[in-house]
This record gives sequence, C-alpha cells and structure tokens, in this order.
Amino acid sequence: MSDGLHLLDGIRVVSLEQFIAAPYCTQILADAGAEVIKVERPGTGDPRRWYDPKVGPDDDYISGGFASYNRGKKSVELDLSAEDDREIFDQLLGTADVLVSNLRPGSLARQGLAPDVLRERHPRLVICEISGFGTTGGPYAQWPAFDSVIQGMSGLSSLIGEQDGPPGLAPMGTMDLMSGIYGTIGILTALVGRAATGQGSHVDAAMYDIGAAFLERPLTLHEYTGEVPTRGIDRFSPVGAFRAGDGAWVSIVIPTDEMWRRCCAALGNPELETDPELNTTLKRAEHMADRIVPMLEEWAKDMDRHEAAAALRAAGQPAGVVQTVADVRACAQLAHRGLFAPIDDERARRPDGSVLSLPRLPLLFDGQGARPGPVPRLGSDNDEFRPNHPAEVSS
Repeated sequence: MSDGLHLLDGIRVVSLEQFIAAPYCTQILADAGAEVIKVERPGTGDPRRWYDPKVGPDDDYISGGFASYNRGKKSVELDLSAEDDREIFDQLLGTADVLVSNLRPGSLARQGLAPDVLRERHPRLVICEISGFGTTGGPYAQWPAFDSVIQGMSGLSSLIGEQDGPPGLAPMGTMDLMSGIYGTIGILTALVGRAATGQGSHVDAAMYDIGAAFLERPLTLHEYTGEVPTRGIDRFSPVGAFRAGDGAWVSIVIPTDEMWRRCCAALGNPELETDPELNTTLKRAEHMADRIVPMLEEWAKDMDRHEAAAALRAAGQPAGVVQTVADVRACAQLAHRGLFAPIDDERARRPDGSVLSLPRLPLLFDGQGARPGPVPRLGSDNDEFRPNHPAEVSS
C-alpha cells in the first residue's frame, strides 16, 4: 500500500481468491489501507495473471486483467493440500482480522477450513465467502457461476438490448464487481459488530442474491403491477437518448411533471406541458420513442451534443452526453477528482515511457483519495510468510 488512505491500517486480510469478485472486494480494502495477503496456488497463481492485454517485459509483465483487481496486495504461494502449507495458512489466520474466499461452496470444508471450525479456532475472525449461489444449500448451490451467468439468471440480461433483439450483457464483470462491493460492505459491517461484541461473523455473499437485488426497481414494478419489464422500453419512466445535430447521443430522463415543464421550456414549447398525450409520466413513458425523442432531435438538429445537453441543463433538466470510454478517460471532471491513479510499479509503463493509471477507490475521505500500491508478482512475499522456505518469486 502506497502513501494514501490509512483508514484500515492494522487490519490484516487473508484471501483465497481468484478471478474478479473476491479480488475486487479485497482491493477495495487494500486501497483503504488494509494489509491484504493474497494466497495463490504455487507456480500458477490467479488465472487472471496471464490475461491479455499485457504491459512490461515478456518475462515480467503486468496483465491488464490482473492489475485492476490486485494492486496494493502481498502474494504468498501456498498449497493447502500440503500439511506444512496448511499449518502456515492457519498461523496466518491467527494473525488475521478477515478471511475472504471465492472458492466454490464446500471448498473450505474439504480443506478442513469450514467456517464453523475456523471460528472455533479464531473467534475474532471475520469470514467472507463470495459464491454463485451461497453456502446454505438450495437447488442451485453447487452450480458454477461466472458474471455472464448471473447477469442472465438475475434478469438483468432480459432488460438490456433492443426490444425485438436478443438479451444483452452489461460490460463483463458487472455482477462480479457488485458482489465484491457487497462483500466489502459485509466485511466492514462485521468488523463494526466485532468491535462491540469481540466476535467475528460469517458473511455469505451470493452473486445470484446480489444480482437479483440489483434489479430492485424492475422487481418492485412487477410486484406492484404484475407486469414483466422487458428490454428496450420503460413504461414507468420517460428515459432514453436522442441524437444531436452532430450525430452524437445525449441521454435524458424526465421522471416528474416539473422535469417535463423544464424540458418543454428548453425546447421553447411550453404548450407541450398540457398536451393530452403527454400530460402524465406514464403517458410520456409510452410516447418517449415515437413523440418525445423525435421532438428533441428536431430541436437539437442545429446543435452539437454538448450544446444540446448544456441547453437542457440550463433549464434545470438533467442531461448528459453519451461518452465513449476514451471520452471518460480524458474527462476534465474526473481528472480534477483524481480518479485515475498511476500504478506504483516500475513495470507499469507503456513503450513510450508513460505510466499506466487505473481507477482508484472512487471515494474521497476528507478530500483524500487512495493511492494504490504496486501489482504483486506471484509469490513476492513468500519469504515474509514462509520463513522456512526459500523465496521463489515467479515472474
């Protein structure tokens, strides 16, 4: 952990983690100052270490699929099927505040590390398991799950895409990241509880639960109306995007009568407020595509995207340009906030010598943001945690 946030100084996290959900959870903790010890399989480590794209020397590169979830941590290689390494792992837990795992349900128990056993040996330990379907059984309990599977099963995919097209996917990792965030919330909640009781807790974070809960609005609408929300249309809120004169898109939502009044004022057409087809939110939602978007596009035909969005905002109507990833990376507001932090690692340089930057923990504390640390090499901290074993740091 580089100089930066120290809110979790003194908290030691041991993590049996791979891929995204648990690594993202523990990276949030590392960004906030916790010591995170990533336990990896000897010789191979987290599979995402080897993902493209890569930056750095051929024999010592940093994977883009790994850096974004693992910087600022320590790495130790342990084979939990070996008695000596299991003993080292148990010693580590004796010094830890938190254990995080996103192994499949039952994996900890098969290693003799079931949560009830661990909590008997280490009663102050907070244990967070992130899995596809939870650790309490049920018909799906043993199913494997990746992000896209949960996007589909949770209902999210049914709401993404064109009305007559196939189900879509949010950017890969959406449900993994959500699960990591909720895992972090669970851990911090359990640590607060431990401060009062002296006892740790078992946090059971199921990606499927989290994915379904993420759809709170569609589920609420279904509960109230019996209707099944579908992709490409929102019958309860006028929301969408229109093209400005430069062919680029502007995003807008008009959820209230007051917002509609402001929108009409921006369009210079206040009589639209009382149009019998558009005088309620539900009617405006029904006619968003066939009436409101065409009106907005006619109004904006002589403006570029920025001018159109600015004119709506000037009237008090929220609107924003639909940006590309490159636009976001170059955004002056995000630069002002310091969202993109340089990776504190000598390998994190492009061929032209410029330093790679990645989004930090997107929160400020007393005006200060995280300054993420370097990306650990596989086994970089073997000598600290395996004193009787020679360090064999893998590139």
